[in-house]
Amino acid sequence: MPEQETPLTCQQLLDNLRKDWKAYPDRFNKLDPDRQAAFLKEQGYDSFHDLLAHILAWWEETIKIVNSILDLMEMPRKEYDIDAFNAAALEHYRGWKDDDLLVHFENLRQALVTLVVDLPESGLQNRRVNGWLNASLVEHFQEHGISK
Repeated sequence: MPEQETPLTCQQLLDNLRKDWKAYPDRFNKLDPDRQAAFLKEQGYDSFHDLLAHILAWWEETIKIVNSILDLMEMPRKEYDIDAFNAAALEHYRGWKDDDLLVHFENLRQALVTLVVDLPESGLQNRRVNGWLNASLVEHFQEHGISK
Protein backbone atom coordinates (compact mmCIF):
# COMPACT_ATOMS: atom_id res chain seq x y z
CA MET A 1 0.00 0.00 0.00
CA PRO A 2 1.29 3.47 -0.75
CA GLU A 3 2.20 5.72 2.12
CA GLN A 4 -0.01 8.73 2.75
CA GLU A 5 1.66 12.15 2.35
CA THR A 6 -0.70 14.04 4.67
CA PRO A 7 -1.78 11.75 7.51
CA LEU A 8 -5.48 11.18 7.88
CA THR A 9 -7.02 12.08 11.19
CA CYS A 10 -8.90 9.74 13.46
CA GLN A 11 -12.06 11.76 12.79
CA GLN A 12 -11.71 11.41 9.01
CA LEU A 13 -11.40 7.65 9.34
CA LEU A 14 -14.31 7.41 11.78
CA ASP A 15 -16.51 9.50 9.49
CA ASN A 16 -15.62 7.18 6.61
CA LEU A 17 -16.45 4.08 8.64
CA ARG A 18 -19.51 5.39 10.47
CA LYS A 19 -21.14 7.25 7.61
CA ASP A 20 -19.86 6.07 4.23
CA TRP A 21 -19.23 2.37 4.82
CA LYS A 22 -22.07 1.87 7.32
CA ALA A 23 -24.61 2.92 4.69
CA TYR A 24 -22.93 1.01 1.87
CA PRO A 25 -25.09 -2.17 1.74
CA ASP A 26 -28.33 -0.22 2.19
CA ARG A 27 -27.31 2.27 -0.47
CA PHE A 28 -26.73 -0.56 -2.93
CA ASN A 29 -30.02 -2.26 -2.02
CA LYS A 30 -31.94 0.99 -2.61
CA LEU A 31 -30.77 1.14 -6.22
CA ASP A 32 -33.26 -0.19 -8.74
CA PRO A 33 -32.22 -3.52 -10.31
CA ASP A 34 -31.02 -1.94 -13.57
CA ARG A 35 -28.83 0.54 -11.70
CA GLN A 36 -27.49 -2.27 -9.48
CA ALA A 37 -26.51 -4.25 -12.56
CA ALA A 38 -24.90 -1.19 -14.18
CA PHE A 39 -22.98 -0.35 -11.00
CA LEU A 40 -21.65 -3.90 -10.65
CA LYS A 41 -20.61 -3.93 -14.31
CA GLU A 42 -18.77 -0.59 -13.79
CA GLN A 43 -17.03 -2.09 -10.78
CA GLY A 44 -16.09 -5.26 -12.65
CA TYR A 45 -18.01 -7.67 -10.42
CA ASP A 46 -20.77 -10.14 -11.24
CA SER A 47 -22.57 -9.67 -7.93
CA PHE A 48 -22.71 -7.48 -4.85
CA HIS A 49 -21.55 -10.57 -2.95
CA ASP A 50 -18.32 -10.61 -4.99
CA LEU A 51 -17.77 -6.87 -4.51
CA LEU A 52 -18.21 -7.23 -0.75
CA ALA A 53 -15.82 -10.21 -0.75
CA HIS A 54 -13.20 -8.00 -2.39
CA ILE A 55 -13.72 -5.20 0.14
CA LEU A 56 -13.71 -7.57 3.11
CA ALA A 57 -10.49 -9.29 2.07
CA TRP A 58 -8.70 -5.95 1.93
CA TRP A 59 -10.16 -4.93 5.30
CA GLU A 60 -8.93 -8.19 6.83
CA GLU A 61 -5.47 -7.63 5.35
CA THR A 62 -5.46 -4.08 6.70
CA ILE A 63 -6.38 -5.18 10.21
CA LYS A 64 -3.68 -7.86 10.14
CA ILE A 65 -0.97 -5.47 8.88
CA VAL A 66 -1.90 -2.54 11.16
CA ASN A 67 -2.07 -4.78 14.24
CA SER A 68 1.31 -6.29 13.40
CA ILE A 69 2.81 -2.78 13.24
CA LEU A 70 1.16 -1.71 16.49
CA ASP A 71 2.30 -4.92 18.21
CA LEU A 72 5.88 -4.13 17.11
CA MET A 73 5.96 -7.37 15.14
CA GLU A 74 5.60 -5.71 11.77
CA MET A 75 5.00 -8.10 8.94
CA PRO A 76 7.45 -7.74 6.08
CA ARG A 77 6.28 -5.64 3.19
CA LYS A 78 5.17 -7.69 0.23
CA GLU A 79 4.31 -7.04 -3.34
CA TYR A 80 0.69 -7.89 -4.00
CA ASP A 81 -0.54 -9.54 -7.13
CA ILE A 82 -3.83 -7.64 -6.98
CA ASP A 83 -5.64 -9.93 -9.42
CA ALA A 84 -4.57 -13.04 -7.51
CA PHE A 85 -5.47 -11.46 -4.15
CA ASN A 86 -8.92 -10.50 -5.41
CA ALA A 87 -9.50 -13.91 -7.02
CA ALA A 88 -8.57 -15.61 -3.72
CA ALA A 89 -11.02 -13.31 -1.89
CA LEU A 90 -13.86 -14.26 -4.20
CA GLU A 91 -13.04 -17.94 -3.82
CA HIS A 92 -12.78 -17.66 -0.02
CA TYR A 93 -16.25 -16.11 0.30
CA ARG A 94 -17.93 -17.99 -2.57
CA GLY A 95 -19.82 -20.40 -0.32
CA TRP A 96 -20.97 -17.77 2.17
CA LYS A 97 -24.64 -16.86 2.32
CA ASP A 98 -25.35 -13.21 1.53
CA ASP A 99 -26.76 -12.61 5.01
CA ASP A 100 -23.63 -14.05 6.63
CA LEU A 101 -21.44 -11.91 4.41
CA LEU A 102 -23.38 -8.79 5.45
CA VAL A 103 -22.96 -9.71 9.13
CA HIS A 104 -19.23 -10.15 8.54
CA PHE A 105 -19.11 -6.80 6.74
CA GLU A 106 -20.68 -5.12 9.77
CA ASN A 107 -18.44 -6.98 12.23
CA LEU A 108 -15.30 -5.97 10.32
CA ARG A 109 -16.54 -2.39 10.01
CA GLN A 110 -17.02 -2.29 13.78
CA ALA A 111 -13.59 -3.87 14.31
CA LEU A 112 -12.05 -1.12 12.18
CA VAL A 113 -13.91 1.55 14.18
CA THR A 114 -12.47 0.03 17.36
CA LEU A 115 -9.01 -0.18 15.81
CA VAL A 116 -9.11 3.52 14.88
CA VAL A 117 -10.55 4.63 18.23
CA ASP A 118 -7.93 2.61 20.13
CA LEU A 119 -4.96 3.71 18.02
CA PRO A 120 -2.19 5.11 20.17
CA GLU A 121 -1.34 8.73 19.52
CA SER A 122 1.62 7.67 17.40
CA GLY A 123 -0.49 5.21 15.38
CA LEU A 124 -1.73 7.55 12.68
CA GLN A 125 1.66 9.20 12.50
CA ASN A 126 3.12 5.90 11.30
CA ARG A 127 3.17 6.29 7.53
CA ARG A 128 2.53 2.61 6.88
CA VAL A 129 -0.46 2.48 9.27
CA ASN A 130 -1.90 5.64 7.77
CA GLY A 131 -1.27 4.40 4.24
CA TRP A 132 -3.08 1.12 4.82
CA LEU A 133 -6.05 2.80 6.49
CA ASN A 134 -6.25 5.42 3.78
CA ALA A 135 -6.03 2.92 0.93
CA SER A 136 -8.43 0.31 2.28
CA LEU A 137 -11.01 2.71 3.70
CA VAL A 138 -10.96 6.17 2.13
CA GLU A 139 -9.55 5.42 -1.32
CA HIS A 140 -11.45 2.13 -1.52
CA PHE A 141 -14.70 3.96 -0.79
CA GLN A 142 -13.87 6.53 -3.46
CA GLU A 143 -13.24 3.68 -5.90
CA HIS A 144 -16.32 1.61 -5.02
CA GLY A 145 -18.68 4.27 -3.63
CA ILE A 146 -22.31 4.28 -4.64
CA SER A 147 -23.64 7.68 -5.66
CA LYS A 148 -27.07 8.58 -4.40
